[in-house]
Amino acid sequence: MPHYTATLEVSASVADLFSFFSKPKNLVQLAPPELNLELVSAPAVITTGARLVWKGRRWGISQQIIQEVAAFDLEKLIALEQKQGPFARWLHSHHFEATGSGAKIVEAIDFEPPGGMLGMIVTAAAIQKDLDKLLAHRQKKLNEIFG
Repeated sequence: MPHYTATLEVSASVADLFSFFSKPKNLVQLAPPELNLELVSAPAVITTGARLVWKGRRWGISQQIIQEVAAFDLEKLIALEQKQGPFARWLHSHHFEATGSGAKIVEAIDFEPPGGMLGMIVTAAAIQKDLDKLLAHRQKKLNEIFG
């Protein structure tokens, strides 16, 4: 199974950063505009077992993704597992840690590319390239939000 990891550094406390990530509506602003990401339904603040429903567009295809909060450890970890969507498997963990100048998020993603015709185009390498762009955008937006 392919694995992807990136570390984002932010000038904010772990408490502030974790609070931001625990509110699904905030995550929309971290997505690149070309994804047309929309939060369809989710609780105001997530907890273990909560479901998040997203709509977006990627690879020329409109998609709905349902994620479930697989793990939630206050100020340490949020893990989201895809329950329905384009990937055969997707588990995205956000690990929060204090640094000397603020906090960092270690983004760890375990995934299996889609099957069928889409899987011929959307390979593990293509997904990792997309993740590089997505997380570079996320870093930029977090810098704007938290200064």
